[in-house]
Amino acid sequence: MNSQTVSVIIPCYNAERFLAEAIESALGQSIAATEIIVVDDGSTDQTRAIVARYPQVKYIYQSRQGVSAARNYGLQVSCGEYIVFLDHDDYLLPNALEAGLAAFRQHPDCGFVFGVCRNIDTNGIRLQGSNRAVLEHPYPQPIYPNILKGNSVHPPARHLFHRSVFETVGKFDTTLTVAEDYDMYLRVAAAFPGHCHNQEVVAYRTHDVSASTTARPSHHLASTLKVLKKQQPHLRQNPQYQTAYRQGKQHWIKIYGRYMVYDIKFYLLTKQPQLAAQSLYLLLRYYPQGLLRYARELLANLSRRWTASTTC
Repeated sequence: MNSQTVSVIIPCYNAERFLAEAIESALGQSIAATEIIVVDDGSTDQTRAIVARYPQVKYIYQSRQGVSAARNYGLQVSCGEYIVFLDHDDYLLPNALEAGLAAFRQHPDCGFVFGVCRNIDTNGIRLQGSNRAVLEHPYPQPIYPNILKGNSVHPPARHLFHRSVFETVGKFDTTLTVAEDYDMYLRVAAAFPGHCHNQEVVAYRTHDVSASTTARPSHHLASTLKVLKKQQPHLRQNPQYQTAYRQGKQHWIKIYGRYMVYDIKFYLLTKQPQLAAQSLYLLLRYYPQGLLRYARELLANLSRRWTASTTC
């Protein structure tokens, strides 16, 4: 394996809307990628035809198995010493690989390096005042406890990984349908030192059909807490990590807990009682105040309706 070889792996499903932009961003790097691999996770649209426009890109098809399985397949067939996982709806900035490789030369002890994001909307326009604005800021040290706390290092394309990290920590967890990338960030950062070079390397797109926006909050919370629990063996004898773990748990409960009551309503309306029960359990265990908030909201709505009816 030659030094400084980089594999860019693009997992995708029904990716015709954004895939060409992702591929062209990988092809347009200031330091060329050794290979670009698109792993099609069972698409039924024009994904295959789009990839066919780029003969220098390797195309692999698998039946629908999820993004983790697609990333794992790409990793298995890739040959680069360094790995980038580029989601099909994001794109790399021209200096992404160059910045990552330079950071590795300066920090050869690291297992991974990463930069910061440019947040964009569906049309590629830079977002101002986004709730993801923190992803554009320099990342604080130390890295592992900050990831534990919930300080995001998303999306995957921010990172350049040394292949050896996967030989140590294993592949993406295919039992997770959300938070699978958070799980990998934690596993890698627990096992290897990392470095944030703070250069802008990826445009991170916000749109309505991404996995992060379509999954229900209760599903997000259950998966994220499962991911955090897997880190417990690393917390022993380290008070800093234990504190970060507790902070992270409360962070994610606060993020998702306030919306779980609406999951219960959604699952009942869509005749999914088992999922409604699971959401109720999570709500009562981790965010019971959500019921009080919802009750207040209902009372406020009833009051407004009553006021409107009496003034007509």
